[in-house]
Amino acid sequence: MFFLRKDSIINNFKKFQPKTYKNCLASVHKSKYRNNIYYLNKSSFVKSIEKSFDYAILEKTKNINAIKLDIPWSDLGSWKEICKMYGKNKSKYFKKKNVFYRPWGSYTNLYNGKNFLMKELYVKSKGILSLQKHFHRSEHWLVTQGKPKITLNKKVFYKKVNEATFIPLGAIHRIENPFKKPVKIIEAQLGSILKETDIVRYQDIYGRIK
Repeated sequence: MFFLRKDSIINNFKKFQPKTYKNCLASVHKSKYRNNIYYLNKSSFVKSIEKSFDYAILEKTKNINAIKLDIPWSDLGSWKEICKMYGKNKSKYFKKKNVFYRPWGSYTNLYNGKNFLMKELYVKSKGILSLQKHFHRSEHWLVTQGKPKITLNKKVFYKKVNEATFIPLGAIHRIENPFKKPVKIIEAQLGSILKETDIVRYQDIYGRIK
C-alpha cells in the first residue's frame, strides 16, 4: 500500500521512467472527455513499457520510508491466487446445503458475489462431465487434487495440482477423471448469469441431453 504526493510520483517517473512518463502524458493530452469520463489515447498509452511500479520506481528511488505490516498477506493479483485462497480456507465457506451431487461427483458453492461464484468441483474416478458451453459466463479453474483431462474447444490436455486453466465465454469444454484418485478443482465463474441453466450440452454419458 502506497502513500505519496502527486509531485513525488511525477518527478520519480520523469527521472527513472521518462519514456513511460512521456507516453502517459501524451495519452492524457490527446484523451477525449465525455460524460465525466476521460478516454485515454490508446496509440500513446500502448507505447508505455509494461513494468511493475516496484521495479520501475521503488527499487530506484532513494527518498522512501516503509512500515512493517505484520499480518498474513497475499496480493490476490489473479484469479489463480484467489482460487488458492478459497482452496486453503474452504472449511470457512463450506455449508452442507451448498453441496450438490451429480453422476460424475459433486460440487460445492463456496461463495457467491456480484457477478462471480466460487465453487469446488469433486470429480470421482472415471467421472466425466458433459461436453458443454456457456452463453453468459467464463470460468477459471485451479487444480487442487488429482490430474484432470481437460477438453477446451479442439485441444485436449492434462493439468496437475496448482495448474490453472481459463475457459472463455462460449468455449466448448469438459473435465474428465480417467484415474483412480479423485480430482478437485476450485472454479471461479464470472458473468451475468451464474445458474446451472446456462449449460448447453453436446455430449453426456449420463443421458442428460434431451
